[in-house]
Amino acid sequence: MWAERSSSLPVSFSLYFIQRVVFYWKLSYTIPTMAKAQDNLIQLKNKETGEVYWTSKNKKLVTRKIELKKYSKKLRKHITFKETKK
Repeated sequence: MWAERSSSLPVSFSLYFIQRVVFYWKLSYTIPTMAKAQDNLIQLKNKETGEVYWTSKNKKLVTRKIELKKYSKKLRKHITFKETKK
């Protein structure tokens, strides 16, 4: 009975199906990326909108608080983001 079912499908169809499964599996597989060290991460926040950017900072060389001009999606222009606590 099992032999009858497997012979009803052409061999080319089963090979095609296996190739499709492998192809889509390769597309869905992502290579893990290396994470940034958590102690170097700082939070840049805008007081007006409350938007947040995360970036890294070398705390040995830069001891002051960072202020960067970044793009605000809410205001659609570049505004100042200041370093805040995590």
